[in-house]
Amino acid sequence: MPKDYGQACPVARSLAFLGERWTLLLVRDLLAGPRKFRDLTASLDGVAPTVLSHRLKLLETHGIVSRRLYSEHPPRAEYALTERGAELRPVVRALGIWGARHLGSEWTFVHDKCGEDVEIAYRCPACRKTVAADHVRRQRAAGRRAAPRPSRRGTAARP
Repeated sequence: MPKDYGQACPVARSLAFLGERWTLLLVRDLLAGPRKFRDLTASLDGVAPTVLSHRLKLLETHGIVSRRLYSEHPPRAEYALTERGAELRPVVRALGIWGARHLGSEWTFVHDKCGEDVEIAYRCPACRKTVAADHVRRQRAAGRRAAPRPSRRGTAARP
């Protein structure tokens, strides 16, 4: 993880991994389906091939992206999101909704049936219902210990 915020908070830990430049845009493009390296280079105008290659390798290492060779000589690969990577869909959508609403985007996200802007929401998979934010609380995940926090001197803090 390139940037460590020194916090055990899930938001900080997610940003340490996903907050690198181009990473979420790469995930955004892969949400539409598998892509070849050249397709990603074309859609992410301005990304250096070495940066794109590094991000893809990092995402592959963390189980977000899978790589499939479609040519041996020369080696050519196609990239796709894994199931774990596809779970980032609501994150990318939430950023899109927020950006469209607050950063002067040329387009927005609307409900097909009524044409009104959609909102970001929590959803319970067990109940299959939208859950109001004031009915969501945080709690320690069962069976998980917090990851050790690095000290300011760069050594791991004791648990």
